[in-house]
Amino acid sequence: MKSRRRPTKVKHERSAGGFVLKRTGSSYSGLVIGRSTPRIWSLPKGHVEPGEAVEDTATREVLEETGVAGTIVEKLADIKYWFYSSRLKHSKIVHFYLMRYRDGAPVPQAGEVDEVVWVPLHEMAKRMTHLNERRLVGLVEKIVQEKSASELGF
Repeated sequence: MKSRRRPTKVKHERSAGGFVLKRTGSSYSGLVIGRSTPRIWSLPKGHVEPGEAVEDTATREVLEETGVAGTIVEKLADIKYWFYSSRLKHSKIVHFYLMRYRDGAPVPQAGEVDEVVWVPLHEMAKRMTHLNERRLVGLVEKIVQEKSASELGF
């Protein structure tokens, strides 16, 4: 007789975040957050609250984690991944939006973020810790090559 494995419990999570672009002259920079030591560089994101629209989560989380307000330009991509935490399997999807800088100065959210910096777009891929977010940098580089500043809302 075959032994049966107990089904693994899976916690499903949804988050949203933003790739905030700032234009200075003819060049662009992106907003990144740093956590921990050694530093983990990533894009701002956080959990979707019950009843909250994903786009609202993205703009809220960017503002909370960085002190910077962004306006959504377009949907960028969804990143899906699995991880284990506290002996529980997690399935996570993060909805990322391309955002245009509106206002505010980079200020790390106390207890959540250690550092917030603007990085020149052409240097961002080297800075990002996670491969999936480095891929997002490539998408944004392509978008800014194909669209004019006014098409992006600048």
